[in-house]
Amino acid sequence: MRIGFIGVGGMGYTHLLCLQEIASKEDIFVSAIADKRKERQEMAEKIFPDAQIYTDGIELLEKENLDTVFIIAPSYEHFSLMKKAMEKKLSIFCEKPVCLSLKDCDALVAMEKDYTKPICIGQVVRHMPEYRFLKSCIESGKYGKLLDLSFERLSGDVGWGYEDWFHDEKKSGSVILDLHIHDLDFMRFVLGEPLKAEVIHFTKFESGMVNHVLTKAKYSDLEVLSEASWYHSDSYPFQANYRADFEKATIQYNSAIDKEHIFLCADGKQEKIRTAGDEIEIQSEINIKSLGAYLIEDRKFISYLLGKDEEKPVSLQDAIESVRLGVELWEQTKQS
Repeated sequence: MRIGFIGVGGMGYTHLLCLQEIASKEDIFVSAIADKRKERQEMAEKIFPDAQIYTDGIELLEKENLDTVFIIAPSYEHFSLMKKAMEKKLSIFCEKPVCLSLKDCDALVAMEKDYTKPICIGQVVRHMPEYRFLKSCIESGKYGKLLDLSFERLSGDVGWGYEDWFHDEKKSGSVILDLHIHDLDFMRFVLGEPLKAEVIHFTKFESGMVNHVLTKAKYSDLEVLSEASWYHSDSYPFQANYRADFEKATIQYNSAIDKEHIFLCADGKQEKIRTAGDEIEIQSEINIKSLGAYLIEDRKFISYLLGKDEEKPVSLQDAIESVRLGVELWEQTKQS
């Protein structure tokens, strides 16, 4: 399987290491890599030294004979690269968010109608063991009815993007489409579409871009609170948290307290449930310290392409619905 790879930023470097690990066991090869920066090209060449190097992702797609492409470029480039990859009839992995506007959502849905090759969108939280545990508790009813659920995904300021693209809301979609979308997507994954979603608090950077948001999603018998931030200090440590209260148990996960365990309170006692498996540690300038769920995600997609895994990837249509929900909330902040 010949794979093209576009974007070797902090997230891209993580996925490239995942593919290196997978290539040690499966018949795949990253044959072409694109990034605008010389130093990133050199980083990529150390991982796949025989890959053809490009400075432009579109040029890579036009010139290379590929089976699959991984699109890990900045968010504002996703739509144009997806469009070109679909024109080339490739299997596609694209990082979230797949696009940044309702217009682009509609265009991709129209293109997908007659598309036969697999597409996977990188909603990685769906693969994280601690979140899979929460999903199993909700779906099994083991602890009774879910009564209350909240998510937090908090980070300091994001200053590592190429040409500071995170701080341009037209390129990143603000904290809502870049960070908050993880919890919006997982909420949809577990509970389905909310009856209503609203922003109940937000703040903005001096530029006018939303940097902190608290939202509420209404279901028939449940309200879900979700919070996301890019706080002003870049030294604020990243953390992802959830709390779920059931009739017979209360579950908490807080990555700032314990990255490897979930706290389960039930039957008059508290216990730690280990969720982290054997993880490959990496050095990264962003908030990723191991391949973890990214390796799970990439391995499952490659296995699906090779016919070794029947579980379908996160579909383009599904991921687009998470973008639509994010855009709806983003637009609410502009009307206030």
